[in-house]
Amino acid sequence: MKKSILLTAIICSFLALQTAIAQNPVTTLQHNGTTQTFYGQNSFVDAYNASINGDMLYLSTGFFTSPPSIAKGVKIIGAGHFPDSAGVAKRTFILTGLHIAQGADSLLLEGLYINGGIGYDDNSINYVKVLRCWLNGAWFNSSSETASKNNCSYEECFINGGIDFSHYGNNLLLKHNIISGGIFDNASVVNINGNALIDGNIFLYYYRAFTYVNSSIIQNNIFISINLFNYGVGNSINNNLFVQSSIYFGINSYSNNYLGIPQADIFVSQSGNEIDYTHDYHLQHPDLYIGTDGTQVGLYGGSIPFKDKGKPSNPQVISKNIATETDANGNLPISITVEAQDN
Repeated sequence: MKKSILLTAIICSFLALQTAIAQNPVTTLQHNGTTQTFYGQNSFVDAYNASINGDMLYLSTGFFTSPPSIAKGVKIIGAGHFPDSAGVAKRTFILTGLHIAQGADSLLLEGLYINGGIGYDDNSINYVKVLRCWLNGAWFNSSSETASKNNCSYEECFINGGIDFSHYGNNLLLKHNIISGGIFDNASVVNINGNALIDGNIFLYYYRAFTYVNSSIIQNNIFISINLFNYGVGNSINNNLFVQSSIYFGINSYSNNYLGIPQADIFVSQSGNEIDYTHDYHLQHPDLYIGTDGTQVGLYGGSIPFKDKGKPSNPQVISKNIATETDANGNLPISITVEAQDN
């Protein structure tokens, strides 16, 4: 009887702890081999304030207030942005957009649902990587070459809006994203200054995909949009798939593009021009639409295809099973499955 009471107490305590964690977001700060844990909706802010360049911040699932600005080269990794991204858990939800300030060189944002966009200071900020996040657009805000955003990347993100690279940015990478807006600039100056690689994305925007994009490589993408360019020169446009049967390529080089493919014939399950978690963006016929590297165009081509469910690179608990009673040897069987990936 005593063993049964003790066992029940242990199980209840464990379940209570799990419930408490689910209701109380946690941010873990790793610094020089030491770990510090912060609790509550403001834990992201507290951990960030205690961090320095190079530190890692791990955010649990739950809702988080964000710092007023991020001006450090830290690595911020959540549990994922899909509603069921961590299997037995939910997503890491940042309550507002993020502001990136000078000093954030080498910043990593991964596995976050950002309830807003990502905006940048009008200063030079370089090597910012946004990986497997949901966000409502991005704005670089560079008014001069000295404030250029260089070597920044957005990879495997759901971008529910457009990206304004105004006005200066070099060596940018957009790869394997789903984008419901265009790459644009409201001013009559270049917004991608050159050497951008725009590879394997899906552009759902119904109108114009690019405005003032120059001297860049645009390859292996899928375009639902009806127009491609407004003022863009010196680009190389190869092995992209277009719904429209007639595309104006402007003063750019182009080859091996697929034109006039009906939208209903492209993906396994997709319609309209909005991002939808329930859609399946695998190609119906991946063998028909081949990219520049010999693999399929779109999200699932290349040497590192898009990761379904947007799971971040840190290990995730995908299942747990706790027995209700001990075995013949008095042990309590507990099985927890953790899954990790190498990128």
